[in-house]
Amino acid sequence: MPGLVDQIGAIGNRLFASRKQLSGIAFIDVEVGYADRKPHDFGSIRDDGRELHIHSQAEFVRFIEDAEFLCGHNIIHHDLKYLADFGRIKGKKAIDTLYLSPLLFPKRPYHKLLKDDKLQTDERNNPLNDCIKARDLFYDEVNAFKELSEKLKAIYYSLLHREKEFAAFFDYLGFTADDRNVGLLISDVFQGKICTHSPVRMFVKEHPVELAYALALINTDDKFSITPPWLLHNYPQIENIIKKICNTPCHDSHCTYCENKLDIHVGLKEVFGFEGFRTYGGEPLQEKAAQAAMDGASLLAIFPTGGGKSLTFQLPAILSGRAVHGLTVVISPLQSLMKDQVDNLSAQGFTEVVTINGLLDPVSRADAFDRVADGNASLLYIAPEMLRSKTIEKLLISRNIVRFVIDEAHCFSSWGQDFRVDYLYIGDFIRKLQEKKGLAVPIPISCFTATAKQKVITDIRDYFKRKLNLEMELFAFSSARENLKYSVVYAETEDDKYNELRNLLLGEKCPAIIYVSRTRKTLELAQKLSSDGIDALPFNGKMDSNEKIANQNDFINNSVRVMVATSAFG
Repeated sequence: MPGLVDQIGAIGNRLFASRKQLSGIAFIDVEVGYADRKPHDFGSIRDDGRELHIHSQAEFVRFIEDAEFLCGHNIIHHDLKYLADFGRIKGKKAIDTLYLSPLLFPKRPYHKLLKDDKLQTDERNNPLNDCIKARDLFYDEVNAFKELSEKLKAIYYSLLHREKEFAAFFDYLGFTADDRNVGLLISDVFQGKICTHSPVRMFVKEHPVELAYALALINTDDKFSITPPWLLHNYPQIENIIKKICNTPCHDSHCTYCENKLDIHVGLKEVFGFEGFRTYGGEPLQEKAAQAAMDGASLLAIFPTGGGKSLTFQLPAILSGRAVHGLTVVISPLQSLMKDQVDNLSAQGFTEVVTINGLLDPVSRADAFDRVADGNASLLYIAPEMLRSKTIEKLLISRNIVRFVIDEAHCFSSWGQDFRVDYLYIGDFIRKLQEKKGLAVPIPISCFTATAKQKVITDIRDYFKRKLNLEMELFAFSSARENLKYSVVYAETEDDKYNELRNLLLGEKCPAIIYVSRTRKTLELAQKLSSDGIDALPFNGKMDSNEKIANQNDFINNSVRVMVATSAFG
């Protein structure tokens, strides 16, 4: 019904244009003591240019009492509650630039005066200076609203004009619109940007503020713009709304959004250049696991080594990153494998992949944190022990986490050959993270392992059922690997074992990794091979980070042919 939609926008346009220049607005800021939580310093600037910076609350109130509107940054839930005892300002119309800024400046680069929920100022604890900044921000917000399409103005008005954080803004502008068909208007304006079957009308009724913020982010068409952390904290339903309308495939061929943005076959060709998924024994397990992830399921996939499990979680991660500006967190104990996957994706042009591990120097580590916090990363690789870091926890709270991926999942089970205590903390970390983020819908999880006995599979599924109440869909491949050869060579003594190893290396000129169980053995064996003319380097978890990085790079770059390593190498 384009005629009705156009009428809604036109009504808002006429009323907006009819409003004449208004006066009677005072920009305010109150400095509150950290210890006693009492106001000590007050600032205000009026729209006629008059300024005030004073310590007397009574004089401050007299200065602003004849203003029709009070405006400032975070005043509705902060500054004004410290002035509530003064009847002369009760009932004034409050405009809060804090809540308007992510609505009107959702796209990077964000407004120059803003840093998350704070005003960027040159002076510390100067309320008058903050008033001036708030004034400049407010008038920029007014101009930003004017530049919106008439339909988008009507959508924001319909969703927000009843909310105290926004009502006075529309009143100041004199803007109004017919809000009876806002669901229809959203479907029209965001056609091709959200799923045709998304429950927009339900969100209009139950979560209008969260829906407005979600639509503002969606409208940016910029995959690196993110919802500010303070907003996710105050309105946790934003994440669920974006997921429902932008990252939940409806599998309807008539939905152009899901067909173009969430179809794994389209994404496979576009992202990786492949025409189809791998099959195992004729069964499309890779495709099924990737689709389950896109559908939001939690899963346990048992894929053979080298069988394409990385694509199974990388593809949904990249598609979700583009669709909802979300972050997929990959937990792996294998530092070299993490680096290899990050390097491979980066080489293909996917710069939104980051790893944070103990091998990074301080500068690289700080850059990695910044890229995740700023929204430049949609895929993060970390080791399980990193989850005990408060800095990592704070970082992940600040982002919309769309999925956790856990590699080497057999490490959960005491029946597995590589049981790791750090893995048992993963479920507790995710549960606490969800609680702190206020999430009503749990974050889905994908677990991967190459081989697992039935007891190990049961342990993994029981663990996530017990810790997070998640049902893990199982995708298992159990047939023999035709491209691998296993053999046992008998050696009676240590000298015999070494001679057999040396003969194998001399007989094959390809790169080789020799795994040993002891840290000291990596050093001894690498040195012995090198002295026999076979270039070899050690790698173990106790080595200096710089040495590990150098040895790893030498092996990857074919500067050395043999790596003698513990399981820390991956």
